[in-house]
Amino acid sequence: MIFSKATCYGVRALAYLASHSEPGLCGLQEIAEHEHIPPVYLRKVLGELRRHRMLHSVKGIHGGYELARPADTITLWEVFRVLEPDPYVDACILGCGQCDPESSCALHDDWQRVRRDLLNLLQTKTISELAIPGSAGHPAGVADTQRRIQESERTHVRRED
Repeated sequence: MIFSKATCYGVRALAYLASHSEPGLCGLQEIAEHEHIPPVYLRKVLGELRRHRMLHSVKGIHGGYELARPADTITLWEVFRVLEPDPYVDACILGCGQCDPESSCALHDDWQRVRRDLLNLLQTKTISELAIPGSAGHPAGVADTQRRIQESERTHVRRED
């Protein structure tokens, strides 16, 4: 798994909100049920996204969440930076500490290529590209992004063979 559970949940919740065709707020329970996310955990994730101004929220019986900005202005990189414990993926892929040319592991060059492709994907892909209109958060967009990352990793490994 490339993304933490928090990041996956955050991306799925944002994609759900972006694809929600009805105007207005979406309740936490609605998002949690549709995306199969534990509500207690989702509340924490959405709170972080709200604090970083990706979401607006309204408390109360008719409250809920909505995107604070257009979905095409929220990149996966922004979500990743907010919700990942190590958003810069600088660590060695083999767990040998900092990944740098002075003390590189056997996979250093391969990891740098994969890391560069991953960062490019995260910085250019937006929530609107993951949202499927009318399906309110269908996970196919997220699954497609994960599939592309995996294909990129396999391509880089094959080139070295």
